[in-house]
Amino acid sequence: MLHGNIIKWSIFMHSFTTERLLIRPLAVQDKALYLSLYCNAKIMKNIGEPLSLESAQKAFHNTLKAMDKTMPKVLTWAIVNKITNETIGIQALSESSQDDFKIAEIGIMLSTKANGKQFPEEAMGALMEYGFHHLLLMRINAVYACKNLATKRFVNKLGFRFNNQPQGDEDNNEYQYFDQRQWNKSLITKILPNKYDNPLP
Repeated sequence: MLHGNIIKWSIFMHSFTTERLLIRPLAVQDKALYLSLYCNAKIMKNIGEPLSLESAQKAFHNTLKAMDKTMPKVLTWAIVNKITNETIGIQALSESSQDDFKIAEIGIMLSTKANGKQFPEEAMGALMEYGFHHLLLMRINAVYACKNLATKRFVNKLGFRFNNQPQGDEDNNEYQYFDQRQWNKSLITKILPNKYDNPLP
């Protein structure tokens, strides 16, 4: 539903599937995974300092609470391996502009046991398609540490373009984007038909 030109994101949150993954809104049962990701120094090394257990618990509570708002600034999904039924990571779209929610920043975190299986491309590609088709985004940005070569590889593989515009004094990050015109020309990741569930209440 639209309110003026502003999309009420929480109304549009669904679960959806790819060939190997179920991607569903983050829920209470994902707390252990969330804590294991944000408290893990190896996973956090290209993001920031790992959180203390207490800080991670507060962050998880705040994330769920924020998603209950009519127009949350961040939408977070859990990533589930359909074969093993194991939750292997989280990904999110966050408001990246004051321009009626037309631009979002994308991010993903996976457990170490999910590495080397091309899950990032599959999960993020599907979320990009969801963002353009259902959230009516005009552009999706990817921001990551320059030293994070693994992220750079799969972001490039998905077709993100480099943003050559100056980003201020901070030069430790890469800035890339994918816009709706690119998406209209090429389907990124096929989401299985008729697999969208009912929106969250």
